[in-house]
Amino acid sequence: MNKVVCFTGHRPNKFSFGYNENHIDCIKLKSLLIKEIENLYKLGYKTFMTGCAMGVDIWCSEIVLDLKQKYDDIKLYCVIPFENQSEKWNHNYKIRHKNIIKNCDKKILIQNNYSKDCYEKRNKFMVCNYNVVIGVYMKKYEISGTKSTLNYALTLDKKVIVVEPVCCNVFYVKNKL
Repeated sequence: MNKVVCFTGHRPNKFSFGYNENHIDCIKLKSLLIKEIENLYKLGYKTFMTGCAMGVDIWCSEIVLDLKQKYDDIKLYCVIPFENQSEKWNHNYKIRHKNIIKNCDKKILIQNNYSKDCYEKRNKFMVCNYNVVIGVYMKKYEISGTKSTLNYALTLDKKVIVVEPVCCNVFYVKNKL
């Protein structure tokens, strides 16, 4: 089986820096993500899967696309929950989303139209089709898609790497969050 990594994490509004990606805390977080993605690549993980959501998914997708300049065998798969996912996003994120979709190696559309469970379907699809998940997660968000995705991965004995953005710590999780 191919070694596949997927990403999950909170939307920008959950972080102290919000949508300000020039904030020092966002820059530190992205640096940690670059390091983790590149470390996994060097361990033989060549395929990275994104759910294409605002925030962490977009950032990690852009990191993988940037790493394509350095590693020509790295792949990015986009798992799109529904066809017009970015329709209600701000202009900047719409452009970034479109660029990621255009430059990815494979597109996987979960369903044509939005439904209440389309994000959960996307997350479960990704969990079942990867070996490692990198999750940017803060414990203060007890109820979140990120926490659900990470816990679901743990029930399937997947490798879970959590990046905690406040302290900039990276740790491996073996039990429920």
